Amino acid sequence: MDAERSHSATLRQRAWRWHFLAAILVIPFVLWQSATGTIYLWSEAWVDHRHPDLRFVEPGAYRVPLDAQVGAARDYMAGAQVASVLVPAAPGRSTQVMFVDRRGLPLAIFVDPWGGGLLGKLEGAAWTVGWSRLLHGGWPLGDTGSWLLEIGAGWTIVMVLTGVYLWWPRDGRGWRTVVPRLGSGKRIFWRDLHACVAVWFSLLIVLFLLTALPWTSFWGSRVLAPVQRLLGQEAPLAAGFAPVFAGSTRPGTMSLQRMLDEARASGMHGDLSFLMVDGPPGSAVSLRSIEPDPANERYLLIDRADGSRLADVAWPQMPTMAKAIATGVKIHQGDYFGRLGPWANTGFALALAWLCVTGTLAWWQRKPTGAAGTPRKPRAPWPGWLRLALLAIFLVLPLLAASAAVLWLAEGAWARTTRGARA
Repeated sequence: MDAERSHSATLRQRAWRWHFLAAILVIPFVLWQSATGTIYLWSEAWVDHRHPDLRFVEPGAYRVPLDAQVGAARDYMAGAQVASVLVPAAPGRSTQVMFVDRRGLPLAIFVDPWGGGLLGKLEGAAWTVGWSRLLHGGWPLGDTGSWLLEIGAGWTIVMVLTGVYLWWPRDGRGWRTVVPRLGSGKRIFWRDLHACVAVWFSLLIVLFLLTALPWTSFWGSRVLAPVQRLLGQEAPLAAGFAPVFAGSTRPGTMSLQRMLDEARASGMHGDLSFLMVDGPPGSAVSLRSIEPDPANERYLLIDRADGSRLADVAWPQMPTMAKAIATGVKIHQGDYFGRLGPWANTGFALALAWLCVTGTLAWWQRKPTGAAGTPRKPRAPWPGWLRLALLAIFLVLPLLAASAAVLWLAEGAWARTTRGARA
């Protein structure tokens, strides 16, 4: 019995140590991602409110051809290449032509589809949609920023798993452990407000982190993509995140308006996004519908020379893994549940901020005066089952493994330095 208690105490000490270290690493990450993600959730609504003269138009009797609208925007930008074109389904919405400025930030030009006139542009801080999404994805650090976000996601998963283990009821209270004890002193008060809310949202936190990983430059391209290829679960090229597709090299250019008309006639009724409008020679135009439910979206690849369809992909053509990823993306962006989505995701972001604040207060209540209160490293060896569990997590999240190795080396160097100083 004593050996069992000692083993349990060692596991708790190890879990508490890694929970503490993970929290130090991820609290800035969690707060940053919660803030930028929430801004992005509401960025479209904010731009509508702040710039109605650019976003809304009075429907008329005749639509100007899409090519003329895009041409007007291109001329205004002195011939700069178009990144994408968004054609709203609602008749009272303006056409949105996207460019990229010298800093790599998106720049939006708005055109009246009924009169063809330029309504204006939004760039920099004014284009909330663009900069909030980029900051949420690691801009301006590029791949380095994406790698750091992936490492933060990995350590957040560690924090959740160790936190659930620390919370797991061992005192016979059963289901009552999910209800905070508000009258048991400050230490229990803050500990329970942190732990109970964390447990309520623990599964959702992990799912949200997993739905973000396909966007990352390392895990998405070097872990997920090879696995999908190996299992035959790749999404069709037309549904890729960053399409660059080969069409024919024959001369001639199909009009964007004809592409639009044929897409609408074939049943694509939502907002339509054109990519690769100014793509390299021989590239195809990617046309996709945008719907809250990914099962209603379609993807076309159109040969810009003659308008022939190189690919036409709908939900039934998507493999199971690709469907799961697409659904996760829609949930993560707050699209899947319609108008309720942004509110639900905002509540989730507030819960994450709450966990950061209450976790810090709980630590402050229990730490010794004048010390950080870092949990001591257990001397007992790691159990075999725990080694296997860590190996599985590290195989799935290689950057987490790399960062853990760096921490281990840094801790060893620090220990040798302090021992030398005492000697």
